[in-house]
Amino acid sequence: MTKQHFDKFIFLLVTLLIGFALFLQVATSQSTERLKKEEIEKAEQYASKISQLITQMTHGEIERTLTDKPYVRDSLNKVLQAFLTLEYQYIFILKKDKKGNYRFLLDGSKEETEEYKSLFFPKNRRFNRVYESQKMQIIRKQEGVEQVWLSLLYPILNKNQTKTEAILVMDLSKVYGEHLENFHSPLMRLLWMMQSFLFLSMLFLIFLLQRYYKLRKTMLVDSLTKTKTKLFLSEFFDTNEVSDFNAILIDMDNFGEVNKKYGYEIGDKVIEKFAHWTLAQLSTKMNMIRTGGTEFLILVPKHETLFNPFIKNLFDVLKRVPYGFDDGFNQTISMSGIVIPPSTTSIHPIQRFLDEKLLEIKSKGKNNLIILGEPESINIKYSDLDYIKEALEEERLTCLYQPIYETQTKKIVKYEALVRLIDKDEPHKYISPFYFMERIKGTSQYIKMSKLVLREVFETLNHYPEVRVSMNFDLDDLYNGDMMRLIAKNLYANQSVANRLTFEVLETNEIKEYERVKEIFHQLKAYGSQIALDDFGSGYANYIYMIQLNIDILKIDGSLIRELEHTPEKTTSVLHSIQTLAKELKYELIAEFVSNEKIYEMVKGLEIAYSQGYYLGKPQPIAFYLDLQ
Repeated sequence: MTKQHFDKFIFLLVTLLIGFALFLQVATSQSTERLKKEEIEKAEQYASKISQLITQMTHGEIERTLTDKPYVRDSLNKVLQAFLTLEYQYIFILKKDKKGNYRFLLDGSKEETEEYKSLFFPKNRRFNRVYESQKMQIIRKQEGVEQVWLSLLYPILNKNQTKTEAILVMDLSKVYGEHLENFHSPLMRLLWMMQSFLFLSMLFLIFLLQRYYKLRKTMLVDSLTKTKTKLFLSEFFDTNEVSDFNAILIDMDNFGEVNKKYGYEIGDKVIEKFAHWTLAQLSTKMNMIRTGGTEFLILVPKHETLFNPFIKNLFDVLKRVPYGFDDGFNQTISMSGIVIPPSTTSIHPIQRFLDEKLLEIKSKGKNNLIILGEPESINIKYSDLDYIKEALEEERLTCLYQPIYETQTKKIVKYEALVRLIDKDEPHKYISPFYFMERIKGTSQYIKMSKLVLREVFETLNHYPEVRVSMNFDLDDLYNGDMMRLIAKNLYANQSVANRLTFEVLETNEIKEYERVKEIFHQLKAYGSQIALDDFGSGYANYIYMIQLNIDILKIDGSLIRELEHTPEKTTSVLHSIQTLAKELKYELIAEFVSNEKIYEMVKGLEIAYSQGYYLGKPQPIAFYLDLQ
């Protein structure tokens, strides 16, 4: 390329970069405005829901109800408090008295709450416009409200919808407004620095290429224990066969007590010493990978040693590791080992299987070892896609039913259908979805499985006219058009029993498209079915769902219920708040994972209406429970 051509190329490149920068600048400004508009529309939707709730709870007579019934006022103040987030700084209700003065009816502030009917002096005439026009108004910061980004004034109308009864005021915080204003500011600065950044990036890239291999070594070795990292494990079987190895999973028992008693610095030294002693027992061809805080996976080549004697000797040695404490400190360990079957192609089902067995050991007192030979480890075949496909083609699938009880009376009111595959060689052996569910998610086999489950559930509902059943779906399932068509077809064909079916929905991702979810729920409830929100209190599930979505039942997440044993005071407070709001919104509550009598009695004391868990009843064929009644 000649210098002339090179100059033209550089000029063209710079021109394109400048044009691209200008395009980004315009697009960024438009995106910022669009973002602010969306936030205002979302606030209006919230205001509408709050207005409907207040009108419903006061029967259209706001002032009279709040004056006569202080407990309603307190309850609604708590509801308003629930909406206070980073976005919403203040939420309150104003009433214009006969003299034209505005007075507080409700105040959602968590601190320095305004007294009932105390005076409020608006700085803008739009408050009066709301009363006159019965239409929402927006007051922006530049119009006189300096403490907030903007105020949304929403009219609450009387019973006849003829005049404004009160005004709902939602103040969007100044901090959040500045966040939206500056949302794209880093990109704007980046545009001005683009050419400098490109030049420096080239120099930095050369430096990175020199440092890459040195840095990579540190990424593959854990700095504290000198064992391998999970990154090493993810790459190791790119060049090695899983079936050429056996595997051991080790976890240090009750290690939280070490950190609690001696401190984290000593805790790290204990882990370091434990890893050092373990590595000393391994040959150079064995690999030890730190997969968690105190959890280690060891890969043992099958040709290297006899597996059973090796793992037993390793367990005996590690039980005697001298940690150097003078107060009789004794650290125990739990170990699970497996002879990996010849046909295994992935380490992930092996890890899941070892972890499950490790949990079994810990649930039975810890400080023990379990070794699974090849006959026992054959259960891993249930994770094989070909095996699952064959089972579904042969319709080797059934549902077990776990009862849901009325807490106070221990009377069964409903059953949750839980899918199981049936072992090909042992027809009475049921295969947990732990082995196969994740393998078929998003495939045609998943739709096939769902078709069989729906058929089984509706056969049960048709055969037992007194039985009510719930079945599980991820929200992602319901986004799938094929799945929704399958469900709709089954509901239409079984209209007479659909009102005894509940869809338990677990959201695997945060809900953003509320209108789409509302439409999905509307289709599911078309023939009288109910919607239960599963695992409420974990993941993304939050109080906004209770307001935005048309649900009937909340299933309190098992992790919350289990915490009743460990942190009863805080957990009880959380459950009380869920229960209070659910009662106000007329949602049924079900406590999941009621695993022992102590938890059951605490749930009963909390007056949670319904309970479910192994203490009350394990998954069984439906006839098992019906024969007992």
